[in-house]
Amino acid sequence: MTDDAELLRSYAADRSEPAFAELVRRHVDLVYSAALRQMDGDHHRAQEVTQMVFTDMARKAAALARHPVLPAWLHRSCYIGAAALRRKEGRRLRYERAAGSEAMFVQTEIAAVEWESVRPALDKALNELGERDREAILLRFFSNRPFAEVGRQMSVTENAARMRVERALGKLHSLLAGRGITSSSAALAAMLTGHGVAAAPLGVAAATTGAALAVAGASPAAWITLMTTSKLPLSLSAAVLLGGTAIVVVQTSASRQRAEEFADLSRQNQAIPALTERNEALAAASEQTRSLRASDANLSVLQRQVADLEALASAQGAASSGTARIPRIRSLKIEADNPDYDVKALDRQPAPTSQMRPEYAPALQKAGISGEVLVDFVVGSDGLVYNAHAVNSSQPEFEDSAVRAVSQWTFTPGQVKGQSVNTHMQVPIVYTMADPLAPGATTWF
Repeated sequence: MTDDAELLRSYAADRSEPAFAELVRRHVDLVYSAALRQMDGDHHRAQEVTQMVFTDMARKAAALARHPVLPAWLHRSCYIGAAALRRKEGRRLRYERAAGSEAMFVQTEIAAVEWESVRPALDKALNELGERDREAILLRFFSNRPFAEVGRQMSVTENAARMRVERALGKLHSLLAGRGITSSSAALAAMLTGHGVAAAPLGVAAATTGAALAVAGASPAAWITLMTTSKLPLSLSAAVLLGGTAIVVVQTSASRQRAEEFADLSRQNQAIPALTERNEALAAASEQTRSLRASDANLSVLQRQVADLEALASAQGAASSGTARIPRIRSLKIEADNPDYDVKALDRQPAPTSQMRPEYAPALQKAGISGEVLVDFVVGSDGLVYNAHAVNSSQPEFEDSAVRAVSQWTFTPGQVKGQSVNTHMQVPIVYTMADPLAPGATTWF
């Protein structure tokens, strides 16, 4: 069987009337059935829409030869043409359906009611589907193509075509359910198979072929020959001619709409390079920002390392310099007329009023080094500390810190018989990481 595309090319190149007539014969039932649904069963208006669609196909034959699925384009064109005709004529009363004018009827009363609820909304729902889903439905249920042929038309395997049809049927079922039309997907498939396409009345194909060729520029003789051999009454011929006149208006509006769409797409395409360039610039800026953040993080690490090294060097320098860094320690000469008392001989022991905490060098803290220094000193009768010095220590690095701190302590002086006296004392200064109050834990004895 010759492909639709080959027939369209033959008509576009050679104005082959047999090729065009074959296309009409193949698809007239699909187009007429869709038009009949959309015109509420009005056979005359359905014929008019059918002629409009095929006339449009004749004019666009060269372009349509490249369309992958001709039935999909025909259904869409029928939907647009019917809408335009309804807008032009306004609301019309339904004509009585002539007995026998539609090919198939449902076999049960329930099925008939279901189809009558589906029919008015079917084509609008079909046109809300995506293009590939609409093509699958139209090829399978409206063109009665087997799955192998559906797959060939859509450039997929037979199994992929079967899955595509099932998914598209599910989407169509959901769209109809949204309009309050409830049925199973299987029932919907059965209704489409039984009612999707009705045979066009006798003579519609011939009349449509003649009307389309006449309006599209075919020879007048062909139109006269077809009309004389046709069994249609004269009134139908007049309707065909009027339909041709209506097509000019519809096609002008459609062409204008397509021109506007193409212009909008052109503007969008022109904006793409600028948007691409901007995206690339933003990506470069983002990468530079990430690089700078990484550099900042590395710099912070280096700064912390330098600070730690400086603190360690400072601690090591203090340890090596002995008492050179110790500030001047107050000295008190102990004589017979100015003795110092042991704390056990006092009536009232010295009480600290301020105690400076010893410095725990950060480098020693970080290294986890702990230690203890025993500091010997005299609390003068004035409450100040004199003669402070380290007696012994577990870590020499702590001695300077402990002596400096104790030298700055102050006390309420000890008393004997109500008189303030000098008091000899010793205090251990403990440096430990285990004590939350470090640096500098003191124990008196």
